Amino acid sequence: MPSRWYAFAALSDARDATEDLLWPIDRGRWLRLALIALFVGVGGGAPTGGSNVNVPSGGGGGGVPSDMPAPSMPEVSSAVAIVAGIVLLIILLALVWSLIGAVMEFVLITGLRDREVSIREPFGANVRPGLRLFGFRLAVGIVSLLVIGLPLLAVFGFGIGISPAFLVLLVPLVVVFGVVALVGAVVLGLTTDFVVPTMLTEEVGVLDGWRRLWPTLRAEWKQVGLYILAKFVLGIAVGLAVSLVVLLAALIVAIPFAIVGGALYLATSAAGVHTVGLVIAAVLVALFVLVMIVVALIVQVPALTFVRYYSLSVLGMLVPELDLVGVERPDEGDDEGGDDSDDDGDDTDDDGDDTDDTASTGNGDDADEDTPVRTGAYRPSSCRRSVVSISG
Repeated sequence: MPSRWYAFAALSDARDATEDLLWPIDRGRWLRLALIALFVGVGGGAPTGGSNVNVPSGGGGGGVPSDMPAPSMPEVSSAVAIVAGIVLLIILLALVWSLIGAVMEFVLITGLRDREVSIREPFGANVRPGLRLFGFRLAVGIVSLLVIGLPLLAVFGFGIGISPAFLVLLVPLVVVFGVVALVGAVVLGLTTDFVVPTMLTEEVGVLDGWRRLWPTLRAEWKQVGLYILAKFVLGIAVGLAVSLVVLLAALIVAIPFAIVGGALYLATSAAGVHTVGLVIAAVLVALFVLVMIVVALIVQVPALTFVRYYSLSVLGMLVPELDLVGVERPDEGDDEGGDDSDDDGDDTDDDGDDTDDTASTGNGDDADEDTPVRTGAYRPSSCRRSVVSISG
């Protein structure tokens, strides 16, 4: 059994790396990370605004001339075409947003690795791997939908209504849906956390990245399983923390908006221009929502940085050649052989002092070649690349 679990050991490394990147506060760096968070996402979320428009009905015979022709309803085909166009536009925008988010994954890892966050140059350099990641995510999503949707089509295709037979079929369907959702979430999560840094480091595709990591993931299945569980709990904790901070910020930001908006609305109502008051109120609400989106993204910056450094730290412990942030892998032999080596080493030290001295000082080149490279924290990017090349 491992002497230290990577899922626990990586917490301190992630905390130190986050403090090193975000403190002292650099306004430009925080704003760039906030823009990345807009597309990448992290626990919590930005508030969204909505409105309902009530259209008065025209029934009841109040003042409408009887000879006025009734308004013609649009044809069914035209309405279907409009709805289909809106749906296609929404799907297209969602795909474009997902594509930008896939590229931003590499932008984020590049910034965390180099500890110098920029967007324009890394974005242009990672469009191709971003397309590969986008295609993989889309394929996983389509397969998941097919696995979930085909049984539903089969059930409803046989015309089974709400009946005991339907309830009997519902239980295995729910189990299948849960398993598919869980497997899909784990695959996509490990792809984002481990495969994306592998693609960035070794310049490979998504499938080659999975082939590179699969032997390690299979051999270290206990470490990976605990990491998945810890990441799930960490995501819940981070989401709650970000939501509470955003809620508190919303209450604080709402105070000046409420004071100014209330004063202007009362003034316009007293002047008899109610329409102007409603317009001013709508503008203030829109400004409040915009400000809260920016505040929510800025609040997410420490959470996003910590969570991603946590994943990179665990990856560096699992595969030292893919260590991008500088971690020291816990020694797995302390509990099993540490005492025996200490007990047997006394006589060796007494009998072999000259031999040890000769081995340690006589041939410095051999000693350097045999000494394993230790990964220290916060190496510059150039040093990290040299260590990766030596260990690889």
